[in-house]
Amino acid sequence: MTDRSEHAVLNHLIETCRDGERGFRLAADKAGDPALKRLFGELASQRATFATELLPHAQRLGGNPPSEGTTAAVLHRSWIALEQALRHDDHLIVNEVERGDRATLRIYFDAVNGMLPPESRDLVQRQLDELEETHARLPLQAAGR
Repeated sequence: MTDRSEHAVLNHLIETCRDGERGFRLAADKAGDPALKRLFGELASQRATFATELLPHAQRLGGNPPSEGTTAAVLHRSWIALEQALRHDDHLIVNEVERGDRATLRIYFDAVNGMLPPESRDLVQRQLDELEETHARLPLQAAGR
């Protein structure tokens, strides 16, 4: 993303959350383990909530609204790989979800360390903290704990 304005950063985060929501819903649909289905459903809802929370911050700045997804190749490839890898193999599903989630964490980390004003930065930091917590749960689910 070459445009590093606050508006562009917020739109990119919203798009990333929307991508994550779709990816987690797909993973929940394909997972066989009920605990994984539940976790992925929770994470899809979390991402939808995050996008909703970010939207007023982007709207107050005017300009173009966020699109329905990112153009960031890494996320796109991650979720496409997830879709292709989903053969009702929970281990593969978790691996692909983790890969997409790591990309989301990088985008959030870049945003927090970028040029956001305090009211937006605080929200993005809180969301990043939650993302790190939920990301840490993914390997535990894969190990069956």
